[in-house]
Amino acid sequence: MKGLVAKKVGMTQVFDANGMRIPVTVLDASTCMVVGKRSLEKDGYSAVILGFGEIREKLLNAARKGVFKKAEVAPRRTLREFRVTPEEAAGMEIGKPVSVEMFAASDWVDVSGISKGRGMQGVMRRWNFSGFFQTHGTHEYRRHPGSIGQRKTPGRVHPNKKQPGHMGSENVTTQNLKVVEVIPERNLILLKGAVPGHNNSLICLRPSIKLAQKQARASKSSK
Repeated sequence: MKGLVAKKVGMTQVFDANGMRIPVTVLDASTCMVVGKRSLEKDGYSAVILGFGEIREKLLNAARKGVFKKAEVAPRRTLREFRVTPEEAAGMEIGKPVSVEMFAASDWVDVSGISKGRGMQGVMRRWNFSGFFQTHGTHEYRRHPGSIGQRKTPGRVHPNKKQPGHMGSENVTTQNLKVVEVIPERNLILLKGAVPGHNNSLICLRPSIKLAQKQARASKSSK
């Protein structure tokens, strides 16, 4: 499975041939390059290691410096590993940049990133609770969660009960986003809709897993 590491630039809009406005998220993959590989003979599986973001060598520890020195590539701030077939790995050279041309317009991708942190939140914002009745007789109870336990049995709060707590700042994957446009000369890719995370956050792109499963079922049924 191919993949790409990019930086979220922000959102804008483009217009299609019919003049319809399309909201898009712009992703920049200009500093993404191949840093290493995993092989079946040595590691038991096939994969490529992609590095993203420039960083000064003095900020790296000795172990991380050794990785880049052995590969003879410029240091990268972040490393991500993507499973690929041995044939796909053979076509990627260590030290070479990764182009957004691996994706094309109208492709469908899955996007992963760290969502925006919202801090400590109540149940209405965190879990979309409706709250209590907003009448004149309601006091200090409008945004409360309500009952959280039982009586004698089992006499405790069930695990995974929706409660107030920390919201956001977790890994989120948005599936089936459409590639609207690819700009190879600037290594930009435009996706329809929103992408998890704040601007300048790290984003990982992969081909849509559900679309691949659907195509596999269709080809299997046609035989």
